[in-house]
Amino acid sequence: MEIHQILPTISPGDAIGNEVREIKSVLNKWGYKSEIYAQNIHPGIDAKNYTEYKKVSSKENILIFHFSIGSEVSEFVTKLPDKKIMIYHNITPPDYFIGVNETLVNLLENGKNELRSLVDHIDLAVGVSEFNRLELQKMGFKNTDVLPIIVDFNEYRNPNEKLLSKYNDDFVNLLFVGRVTPHKRQEDIIKIFYYYKRINPKSRLFLAGSYEGCEIYSDYLKKLIQNLNLKDVHLLGKIKFNDLISYYKLADVFICMSEHEGFCVPVLESMYFEVPIIAYNSTAIPFTLENTGILVNKKNYCEIAEMVNLLVEDERLRSIIVKKQKGRLDDFKREKIITQFERILSKVK
Repeated sequence: MEIHQILPTISPGDAIGNEVREIKSVLNKWGYKSEIYAQNIHPGIDAKNYTEYKKVSSKENILIFHFSIGSEVSEFVTKLPDKKIMIYHNITPPDYFIGVNETLVNLLENGKNELRSLVDHIDLAVGVSEFNRLELQKMGFKNTDVLPIIVDFNEYRNPNEKLLSKYNDDFVNLLFVGRVTPHKRQEDIIKIFYYYKRINPKSRLFLAGSYEGCEIYSDYLKKLIQNLNLKDVHLLGKIKFNDLISYYKLADVFICMSEHEGFCVPVLESMYFEVPIIAYNSTAIPFTLENTGILVNKKNYCEIAEMVNLLVEDERLRSIIVKKQKGRLDDFKREKIITQFERILSKVK
């Protein structure tokens, strides 16, 4: 028996691509022959075109299909005899991208339709969060389970020391990490920072994440910053991994106002770096945080700015929140997730 993975696109530095490589590493360690197949492969990544999977396809194999967007891979998978596990990373509602990226709107709409068409072709449908699992169940998938994203924090050890030195001052640093896209709502974070800057002028905001494909939205953010006459906002774009580590080490508070998340790896990263989290209560966020951090139900920018200030000024409150977050992070230890993965595989063997 061989266990392979297939997906529409594999790129370096994104949560899905990282998980695919982690799973391959685990499977190889267990002695399974395991390859990665994709429609779009970023240069330098060890993967094969998805059509080549026909050469090794077998009813004895397990095929893990990572689903997050519409693609030709979906129909291809339905015609294979392999036992199929689908890992569902969720699909962003297409409406967020109307007027920003019409190609993406079509891909996301197609993705929802393709997902429904897979109901009778998947042996086990797995969500990366309970939120995703519930969505799969609602769509009609009978056998469902949860497998959180595997994050190997052993890799988070080498920051960019130059960045740490550059910002080694008495400013308070606010951070969000995530693609610059409309559903992530970076504009809300900018507005929160506008009010926090009035409380504490010695502060800055780092927004890390690629804006490729959403240049219209990133231009809107730049105009917003300009219209608010707001200084010390850093739209970093896509950054190197060691730079990412540095920004987490510099951060005093992590703010997430995203309105749609299937899991949210940056929340785990913030837990790991002991950065207190303020997040909007939506989609998978409450499932990932599970009674840790600070969840807000309403986006009152003034009030959230005051919360930020409390987390910065009140050391006792900060330490309580960080301690609870560290406890929650234990649930996502690599060994625990790998044990869950082993259990999931046993369901279809």
